[in-house]
Amino acid sequence: MCNKSHTRTRVKEGITVKNNPHRYEECRTSILAGIGKDHTNMEIAAEMGVEKWIVFNYLKKMRYNKDPELKQAYIDKELRAHENKLSRANLRDAKFHHMAGMTLQQRNFENMINYYKDELQVIFKSQDEYTAIAGLSKTVRNTLALNKITTGWGRNNQLTAKARGYLLLDN
Repeated sequence: MCNKSHTRTRVKEGITVKNNPHRYEECRTSILAGIGKDHTNMEIAAEMGVEKWIVFNYLKKMRYNKDPELKQAYIDKELRAHENKLSRANLRDAKFHHMAGMTLQQRNFENMINYYKDELQVIFKSQDEYTAIAGLSKTVRNTLALNKITTGWGRNNQLTAKARGYLLLDN
């Protein structure tokens, strides 16, 4: 373990990181292992049995020296966090799909179709979809676009094929 041999009293005796590269490597390895286990700097210091400022100083030196293993350890840590977040989202979606029989996005789409059914029927039955959509309030138009019920911009604004399918089934 990396010990407190490089504290101020020991520095006077001549044991420093420069004079003892073995100790630096030992601490560096402990820090990289702690980052690999997703530990905080405080947890790494506790594992090493040193004060937190020693870990901070080593990290500062490693960053200054552009340590490639430190950079890779932080990249790996970020990837693990992202994968964990995705797996939790996938579990939530799978649970919802099991309960409702459809995905959350499908349910949200159907809810929006049902909520704006009157406006969508007017658009669907009109000769010119653009003018019918332009007649809606801006917030309604934005909501329909966000939920992929309408598509296009300007004169090309129209209902999506998926929305048309739902409206045809309702008629």
